[in-house]
Amino acid sequence: MSIQFTSKKVGELLKEGDLRIPSYQRPYKWNRKHIRNLFYDLRDAMGKKEYHIGSVILHENDGHLDIVDGQQRLISISLFLHLLDSLENYKGANQLLSAEFGEISCYHASENYNEWTNLTQLVGENEAKDICNFLLENCAVSVITMPQERLSEAFQLFDSQNNRGKSLEPHDLLKAYHLRKQDSEDERIVEKWEQFVEDKDLSLKELFDKHLFRMRRWSRGETGLTNKRYGSYLRFTEDFIDDFKGVDLNQNFPYLELYRHIEKLPMSITMPIIDGSKFFEYIESAHETIRVHKKFLNKKLGFSNESEKEEQNLAYPEGMLNIYNSSKGRYLKCHNIFLNICSLFADRFGKEELSKEIVETLFIWSYYPRVKSKAIYDATVGNYAAGGRFRQKEIQKLFQLLSHAVTPNDFMIKIDRELFENYTVDRIIEEEKDKW
Repeated sequence: MSIQFTSKKVGELLKEGDLRIPSYQRPYKWNRKHIRNLFYDLRDAMGKKEYHIGSVILHENDGHLDIVDGQQRLISISLFLHLLDSLENYKGANQLLSAEFGEISCYHASENYNEWTNLTQLVGENEAKDICNFLLENCAVSVITMPQERLSEAFQLFDSQNNRGKSLEPHDLLKAYHLRKQDSEDERIVEKWEQFVEDKDLSLKELFDKHLFRMRRWSRGETGLTNKRYGSYLRFTEDFIDDFKGVDLNQNFPYLELYRHIEKLPMSITMPIIDGSKFFEYIESAHETIRVHKKFLNKKLGFSNESEKEEQNLAYPEGMLNIYNSSKGRYLKCHNIFLNICSLFADRFGKEELSKEIVETLFIWSYYPRVKSKAIYDATVGNYAAGGRFRQKEIQKLFQLLSHAVTPNDFMIKIDRELFENYTVDRIIEEEKDKW
């Protein structure tokens, strides 16, 4: 038998009386945050004739349709139906909730049922029922049904969609989210996105992980740290994808009025994220911005064999160039702080405003943790750049300060050099001599 590809309304799928969760499935692990995201996503989409909410992989197995992929979403929707006493005509949803759940699944099901209850109370039962009806009647899923003898291929398909041999990157999830927000898939957008994924000079993973995520978080005075039992790490993960989900321009919010009336939207790194095609424009712009600023700084501070080397670098001490260009691990974290604060400055005021005075000031602030610490960890970086704390002392949140500055001079005037002991470039060079 052949593989079947169909599109079904959610309500139509949940009426299937032979839906089943096979024993090999993972526990039900969606949490309250997933429920909120689904609820408000549906609420925002109401009014559309059809709204696509993902895909489901089914496997025909002795008269049953085993769910290979999609159980998390389908169980969550079934809990919503249960809350609203709407299960009567949806035999498949009843089947899913009647399955034998382990302790982990029961815990999350109970938590998420309570979250559906809270959301329903928040908007009122009538609106909740409207959202539920929209979900059942207007929302569609792509259903891939594998015949009984092709279970291994079902798993391969699941892996190709969800793992590709490893976990999906957060930017993969964002791509899917924003493509879904568009009326049609733009081939040029997908092509460009994949080019960024493979870019050896600045991959999409690096763009999000090392630059956009950090700059946006730090500009708000947030560390971006994920706390673990044995320390903290600074990384863009699935937990932070809401930072880049954005807002629909059709929302009638006054602050969006300006964006609605500008045909060619000016892009900046810390601007509000607009979902759909504007998000992809933002990423394209941000990728080019970071790439150009890196090239600009390398030209200013990088060593070169070109004849104009002396003219380029004459203004800066050789030791400063040695530190900036060092590939040693001891400098990588401070180099990232420096590159990001310079990029954000250039993005706000123009790279031509990165004068020698400003570059050296930002260099001193960025590399100050290096000369004062034996070791620098992710927690050091996050707390220094945005948390306002370093070695149990107050430090200035320069990213946040920059985000509120109205001119370069306004920014420079507000920098309190005493908070980094009035260090100079020469003093950093002296203390780092022979370490680069």
